[in-house]
Amino acid sequence: VVQFPGPSCIRLYAYEDDEDFVDEGFAEKKGKDKGKGITECKYKGTSSAELKTFGGQQMLSAEQTIPRRDLSVAFKTYKRQLSNYQRLQLANNYCKAAYLEVMSLAKEAGTWVRATPSLGNLDDLVNEFRTPPLPGRKMEVSVATAVIPDVLASEMAEMMTLSVSILDSNLWSKLLFPLVKHVEGSNVVGSLQYLSYADVSIKAAVQMYAELQLPTTLVPTRYFEFLRYGKEIMDGIYIIVDVSSRYSDPFAKRNSERRPSGVIIREHGPEDCEIIWIENVEVDETRENLYSTIIGSNLAYGAHRWVTTLLWNLKRDKSSFSDLKIDVHPGAGSFLLALTQAMKRFFMECVSQHPDEAALTVITSGEDPIRILHNKKLTEYISFVGVNSFRVQAKPLSVFQFLMKKDLQLEFRVFGGSETNEVHEEPELLFTFGADDKSNIISLHKRVTKEGIVYGLQEASMDEYCSFILSKTLTEDTVNAHIVCGNKSIYEDSKSRMANITPSGFAIMPDGPGGLHCDASLVTFLVQLYYDPLGNPVDVEFVRKDFLSDLNNIIRELNEKVVGEKMTGIEIIHLTQGKASCI
Repeated sequence: VVQFPGPSCIRLYAYEDDEDFVDEGFAEKKGKDKGKGITECKYKGTSSAELKTFGGQQMLSAEQTIPRRDLSVAFKTYKRQLSNYQRLQLANNYCKAAYLEVMSLAKEAGTWVRATPSLGNLDDLVNEFRTPPLPGRKMEVSVATAVIPDVLASEMAEMMTLSVSILDSNLWSKLLFPLVKHVEGSNVVGSLQYLSYADVSIKAAVQMYAELQLPTTLVPTRYFEFLRYGKEIMDGIYIIVDVSSRYSDPFAKRNSERRPSGVIIREHGPEDCEIIWIENVEVDETRENLYSTIIGSNLAYGAHRWVTTLLWNLKRDKSSFSDLKIDVHPGAGSFLLALTQAMKRFFMECVSQHPDEAALTVITSGEDPIRILHNKKLTEYISFVGVNSFRVQAKPLSVFQFLMKKDLQLEFRVFGGSETNEVHEEPELLFTFGADDKSNIISLHKRVTKEGIVYGLQEASMDEYCSFILSKTLTEDTVNAHIVCGNKSIYEDSKSRMANITPSGFAIMPDGPGGLHCDASLVTFLVQLYYDPLGNPVDVEFVRKDFLSDLNNIIRELNEKVVGEKMTGIEIIHLTQGKASCI
C-alpha cells in the first residue's frame, strides 16, 4: 500500500472489498500486466511523463501535491481476488494490529498499562502504522490519563461505542463538544461486519465520520473517517480502538488520518472508572497564524484537551439551579442545556471552514481576516454575523471575567444596525444554572425597557483549553413557555431550529501553556447584526464597517481595562486587518 504525496493524501494502492469496484470519474481499461489482475484507472489530463516507477508500477512524483480525489491524477489500483474469509482475516489483522499499537503507545507513555498483548506476528502492519508522514504532513501523538467520576467502566465503553451507532450518532459528539463539531456513525459493511465472528471479544464496530474545529476561522476544519470498535480485554477492562478508513477505503472523505488511537478503560472503585486517552493523528502542517503556537504545542487537539472536554460535559449535564428569583419548571434545566448547546453549535458553524449553506452564506473573501455571513434563516430582520479573532496580552482568566459583563451589555443593546446603546445599569439576575465547580454557568437576566421586558440568556463555560461566553435575548413568551410555565419545555437540537439560535459572544483560548493563567489569550468575537428590511439597502462594506466599530471598541476596552495600556486607532486598524498579532 502506497501513500499519496502531498498534504491531504489518499491511497494509491489498496485492497478492494468489492470485485466490481469502479470509481466514478475514471476511464477504466483492463490491464494484462502478467495476469496479476490489475485495473489501470486514469484521470484525463495526466501524462505518463508525470509518473514515476514504484515496484515496477507507475506512481505520481513526490513533487506533485494532490489534496483531493477530484483533481487530475493517474494511478493504478491492485484488484486482488480475495475470498470472503481472506477479506475477514485481513480486516481482523488490521484491527488486531491497531489494538496492539494503542496498547504499545499507552505502555510507552508510562501509564498503568505494563504489558502488550501477544497477538502473533503483526510487525508489517504495525510498521505501516508508524510510517513517517510525507512532506507537508506531520504527526501529533499524545497520551492523557484521568479518573471519570460516577461512570462505570462498562458505561464508559458503551458511551464511546454504542452511542455513536447510526441511531444516535450525535451523542458521542455531545460528550466531546465543542472539540468535536460534528459526527456521523454508520453500520460497517463488507467483511468488517463479521469482525465479532473472528474475535468474540469485539462488542461493537462503527464506521465514523468526524469534524474537529477550533473556535476560529483561521484554522481549517479537520475531517476524519475511521473505523471504531470496542473490545473487552478482560473482566472490567475495555479498549476502544480507532483506525483510519484509508486501510479499507482509499477514497474516504477526509483531510486528516486517525492512525491507531483509542481509550483504555478500567474500573476505579465501586462507582468510577479510570481511562487512558491516546491521540495519534496525521495532519497537514500548521499554517502560520495566531493559533500556530497552541496547535504546534499539541494543546489544541491533544489528549489532555479531549479528556478535559469530556469531564466538562459530564459536569455540565449535572447542573443545578441556584439564586432563584422565579419559579422554574422541572423541565427547564433540560431546555436550557439544549438551547445553550445549540447556541454554541451555531457559533462553531459560523467559524467552520464550510458553514451550513442552507442557513449561512459567507459574503467576504477568504483572505479577509474578518468574516461576514448572511443568516438566511431569519426573516424578521436582515441578519448578518460578524466574526474575527485577535490576540490579547492578558491571562485568559482575566479576559474571561471582563468579557462576561461586556457580553451582556452587547446583548441588551437596542436592535437596529450596530449602534451601541450601552446601558451601564446591571440587569436583574433571575437565576443561575451551573455545574458544582462553576466551570459552566447558565444565567437568565431581565431588564425593563420602554418597549417592555427583555430577557438575556448567557452561558459562560470555562476550562484550561477553551472557554466560551455566549448570550442571546429571549422574549417573555419564550421564558414563560419553556422556563417558567414549562408546559411546552421541548427543544429540538437540530439545524432546522437554527433561526432561533442566534447568539453573540466570545471564545477564549490560551496562547501557549499555562491554561487560564497563560500570559496571552486568543479571542474570537462573534456578533449578530440586524437591519430593518424596510430601511436603506445594506451591502457588505456597510456591515463590515458596523462590525469593525464593535470590534474596535472591545479591543480598546480590553487593552485599557485588562491589559492596562492604551491603543491608538492605527494599532487597532492594523490588528483587525491581520497586520499585527497582539495588543
